[in-house]
Amino acid sequence: MNKKWVTIGVLGVLVLGGGYWGYKHFTTKPVVATNITAKAKMGNVSKVITATGTVNFPHSIPLTFKQAGQIVALNVKTGDSVKAGQVLAKTDDTSLQETVAQQQASLTSAQAKLVSDKEAFNTQTLAAAQSAVAQAQQGVATAQQGLTTAQQNADPNYLANQVSLAKAAVLQASNDYAKAQQTGTASSTALAQAQTALTTAQNAQNGGAAQALIAAQAQCTSAQASLKSAQAQLALQEQGPTQSVIASDEAGITTAQVQLASAQQALANAEIIAPVDAVIVSAPLQLGQQSDATSIITITPEANKLEVDASIAQSDIAQVKLGQKVDITLDSNPNQHINGTVSLIALQGTIVSNVTTYLVTCTVDQPTDILRAGMNANVSVIIAEVDNVLTVPSEAVKTRGTRTGVMVPMTASTNAGQGAPAGQKSTQANSSTNAGSTNAGTAKTGTAKATPTGQYIPVVVGLDDGTNVEIKSGLTEGQDVIIGTRSSSTAAKASSGSILGGGGGNPARALSGGGGGGPRGN
Repeated sequence: MNKKWVTIGVLGVLVLGGGYWGYKHFTTKPVVATNITAKAKMGNVSKVITATGTVNFPHSIPLTFKQAGQIVALNVKTGDSVKAGQVLAKTDDTSLQETVAQQQASLTSAQAKLVSDKEAFNTQTLAAAQSAVAQAQQGVATAQQGLTTAQQNADPNYLANQVSLAKAAVLQASNDYAKAQQTGTASSTALAQAQTALTTAQNAQNGGAAQALIAAQAQCTSAQASLKSAQAQLALQEQGPTQSVIASDEAGITTAQVQLASAQQALANAEIIAPVDAVIVSAPLQLGQQSDATSIITITPEANKLEVDASIAQSDIAQVKLGQKVDITLDSNPNQHINGTVSLIALQGTIVSNVTTYLVTCTVDQPTDILRAGMNANVSVIIAEVDNVLTVPSEAVKTRGTRTGVMVPMTASTNAGQGAPAGQKSTQANSSTNAGSTNAGTAKTGTAKATPTGQYIPVVVGLDDGTNVEIKSGLTEGQDVIIGTRSSSTAAKASSGSILGGGGGNPARALSGGGGGGPRGN
């Protein structure tokens, strides 16, 4: 008997303990929710477009040898200042100097020939000029004769008569051919010839004769020009016995001078010479190496000026304008801000992996020691900005239909149930509550939600940079706005059925709203 009662006692304790645990576990516990607020305050708002770019010199000049050769002199290093005309590097020019000497000798020889020929008389040159005139005169006579014939052949009456005669010949040949067929001795040769003659006459009438006339006129003009040229040459020869020889010698001198200048330029190309006063940006050359197209010394005439080339997406490029201010930072020194200005916007985009970007050049306003050419930089182009205006955090601004506003904490005199969503039954009693108070909703099963109270205030907004929004009207400085809520709960998760009650629905959905606070805008 004692064991039986002990067992019954133990079971009773377990049942009572389990019931109490179930009651505590599934009974609705209140949710404590408070507003997260921020104050409307005076500040600056900037809308920017961000991009990454590369620091460059505004003007960098690559200098290289114009021809291959072994580098025998290197007179500068990176960072050196140089003057215009200074020799920066040089290749072996031994063979080039020899070529210059040879061309100098050729020029001297040509000049000596001119002196010698002035003392001689060449009758053969005069005779050749006289013969050229005679040939040119014969050419003019022949061309004029051809022109006369072409003019006669192009006469419309003559052409019409030729066509008529050719047609009659074709008709006669056709009749003869038909008669010959009857006797068995037919031959189509005469008929074919007559038809060919008719075609020729018709072609001449239809423009062929006119074209022949044009050609004859051109031939006559050319022959007359040749005659004038030959006569001019003869007149030159008759002026003096050595004029043509002198002209030839002078031409030889000119040719020798051109060749000498070319050799001298090749010799000059063996050196890299600074075109302007500048600073050496890079000089990756070594003595003894063979120069080629990659043997470059880079200089900049503006070492104290820098610019940043950044790639802007095509969706943003329309907002970028010349003269806009730019904020430049480096990953290595993000707190150091450098001022710049948009100085160039590319008209042609660049496509990489189907993404189109446009190059925007930003000039650094003031010299700075932290920037170096070749660095990667972060660029923020300031599209619009307002200073010393009333601002609130961007997340505080809500839109309801066509209205824009913010939620502000409710004052003690505001109805605690104001602003409940349409169709949602509020379980909060009408009472005066302080800002941040909660609504004590109740339900038989499920978890009651407490919503902090707030009031929707319409405002007029201005510039929004994604962090802060300019408030043009509707709020005053120092006024609190709701930017979110903070919730904490001591309730455990509810299940679909209670140990004590055994409800069939989802208790968590038994009371969906419960509070009297108005809904937040999107």
